Amino acid sequence: MSENSKPVEASGSVESEGKTLSNKELKELKKKEKAAKRAAEKEAKGISIEDQKKIAEQKIEKNKQVTTNTKLKKQLNQTLIKVEDKNRIPSLFSHLETREQRNAQSPSISHIVHPAILSLTLKYSSYKIVGSTSRLKNMLQAFKTVINDYKTPINTTLTRHLTGHLSVQIEYLKTARPLSVSMGNAIRWLKQEISHISIDTTEIQAKEILVSKIDDFIKEKIDFSDQVIIEAASQHITNNCTILTYGHSQVLEELFKYCAIEQDKTFNLIIVDSRPLFEGKKLLINLANTYNIPESDEPESDLESISTKGFKQHPITQSNLKIHYVLLNSLSPVILEDVDYVFLGAHAMLSNGRLYARVGTALIAMMCHTRNIPVLTCCESVKFSDKVQLDSVTTNELADVDDLLQSINSKKPPQKKSFALEQFIKQCEEEKKAENKSNSKNKQQQQHQQQQQKKSGDISINEDLTTDESPIKNWRDIPNLNILNIMYDLTPPEYIKKVITELGSLPPSSVPVILREYKNT
Repeated sequence: MSENSKPVEASGSVESEGKTLSNKELKELKKKEKAAKRAAEKEAKGISIEDQKKIAEQKIEKNKQVTTNTKLKKQLNQTLIKVEDKNRIPSLFSHLETREQRNAQSPSISHIVHPAILSLTLKYSSYKIVGSTSRLKNMLQAFKTVINDYKTPINTTLTRHLTGHLSVQIEYLKTARPLSVSMGNAIRWLKQEISHISIDTTEIQAKEILVSKIDDFIKEKIDFSDQVIIEAASQHITNNCTILTYGHSQVLEELFKYCAIEQDKTFNLIIVDSRPLFEGKKLLINLANTYNIPESDEPESDLESISTKGFKQHPITQSNLKIHYVLLNSLSPVILEDVDYVFLGAHAMLSNGRLYARVGTALIAMMCHTRNIPVLTCCESVKFSDKVQLDSVTTNELADVDDLLQSINSKKPPQKKSFALEQFIKQCEEEKKAENKSNSKNKQQQQHQQQQQKKSGDISINEDLTTDESPIKNWRDIPNLNILNIMYDLTPPEYIKKVITELGSLPPSSVPVILREYKNT
């Protein structure tokens, strides 16, 4: 090397004409060289330097316009006054789906849905079928009809196409109400059974196998498990004891019938109920219509044949069972003084031992726990879930607000209207409003006269009290009022003494063990 030549520094800088160039300056030099080469190529093609400058300026202006448009859209979205929903939901529960959001998905797939699934969704949405066990049974029965009517398309197999066909039916079922935990477990089991069917089996044989497996699932996981739970739970019910229950559960209904008829026990039952579904009324009516039939030699004897032979039939409420029906808001400590046990149904048991059940269950469990009353939960292993939940806000079900605001004297369950019927009612209401506008002035004059009469004391007090209008009748016009109708709540494991399952009576902390056993089977 000569003395004049200087080595390149390790830091990446280069010396040129007595000056050291940094990395940034080197990049700028390379960019300039590339730009000069492109300009030379364009000049060779016949494009002058002035034209090149104009093209570059046009590109810069286009990029500026795009950025300004995106910024304007963001600003408009932020400052846009959104039209409030008809059913305002508090921000804490805004992540939960409403009925309108679920129904928005239904028109796209309704033409592929089986008629059995269509009728089942109507029953779910109108609350004709309530309870996770009854919903599960009816869903599996509907799946049996879907499988029997199913035909595999050409160039496809049953194992691959049937799962997709069933998933369409399930998506439509979700539009009525979200799937329960037991329904989700049964759907996963059914899809797994479909995948196990070999390709060599014919379509008729595969259908027969699936239908028989669904029947076995209903018998083993629902019917037989309920019988085992009833036999285990009946040991806690003794003569002259007082039992408290909340709402309606199919297992508990069969338990009370079993203790009264089969074991001939006399006990008191307190049924606590709440709005809007009044499920406790169903339990009360079913128990009141249950008759204590004496034993006869003939099998399958009807009530009519027994009455003709001279046997005395009487309801269990007359001899064995004394029922008290109480609303949740009127449940006082006086009623809880004589309670020996509390039996609760379950929508699901979570893996952290918490009970996910009808809203109001946690309140009763807490009240009974403070008075040292043991709380027992009857739950099948199908209702056990891997989910971990610490509150009833993250996952829940939102019901219609109008169901909650229904008059308390009405005996009918909440009636949900179809979309077309709601539109028709809106049109009728608008027509009525247009007619009433002409008569509004006369009404205002009449109200003014009535107010003057009230001041003078002409109208009696009884006439003032006969107004039937509710203060929250037009609650949507009140800006700061939001009404929430949630379906479920969460009960901590500290308030539950025992969970009675078909695998045994266990504490809530051992729920993961049952889940492990359930997965193995």
